[in-house]
Amino acid sequence: MKKTTTQFLCTFFLIVSHLSLAQVGIGTTTPNGILDINSSQYGVVYPSVALTATNVAAPVVNPLGGALAVGTTIYNTNTTNTGANDVEPGIYSWDGSKWVTHFFIRQHELHQQTSSLRSSSLLGFQAVPGLGPLSFKTFTAAYSGLYRIEVRVNYGGGKMVNNGDVNTAVAEGDFRFTFNGTPHIIPVKSFSTYHAFYNGGTDFTNIWRQTSKTIYINLTAGQTYNFSLEFDQYDAPGLEGNGNLVGLLDGRGYVGTEIPCFIEISYIDEN
Repeated sequence: MKKTTTQFLCTFFLIVSHLSLAQVGIGTTTPNGILDINSSQYGVVYPSVALTATNVAAPVVNPLGGALAVGTTIYNTNTTNTGANDVEPGIYSWDGSKWVTHFFIRQHELHQQTSSLRSSSLLGFQAVPGLGPLSFKTFTAAYSGLYRIEVRVNYGGGKMVNNGDVNTAVAEGDFRFTFNGTPHIIPVKSFSTYHAFYNGGTDFTNIWRQTSKTIYINLTAGQTYNFSLEFDQYDAPGLEGNGNLVGLLDGRGYVGTEIPCFIEISYIDEN
């Protein structure tokens, strides 16, 4: 009995000792987790690397080979301005397919169209509802540095001239995004069709397409900037009324009728 008890106690202390060694304390002798770092003066320095995009693991690699381990964490030192999968300085962790930042953009605003617009080639530039010049849209920069402005627009053609058979007509125009007095033109194109042999004759209109433009600009903290969005439809000979409302003929286009146009402004890097 005594021998059995002694063996049990030895086994118990070995297990406790093993569990204790499995925890690491830095600056503490009583770690509360697998790793417990305690300091009132020093911080933890992550490995510094220059990422090229959020969807590219390199230059970070798994030392054992193979895929990068989920949860790998680094400090990125690079800033990219490609318009897609951009990175900025900060802490990132790998989620298995992309780098995820620990700190979200500090200033971000989204402004979108408030109602649909039927565009006419007779009226020149028309204000996109909620975003036009008379909507007096402004943006006040919270920081001095680089901002990304993404403009996404949606345009579909109107009703085409019915001349039988199966026909297609093109509708075109320009969006004009003006920021702080500087215009930026976004050309767009859409198609309308007529099928004489479908359901006794059918018009297919508002086959909208989404187009985007990304602008990078340095702004100054505390300064307010004006911006607006307008659309100018070209003459469209293949559409009714040449792309206009003429009597019972209605070849006007459609701007943001299903998905609204929007303007997204984000701070991405300091000067």
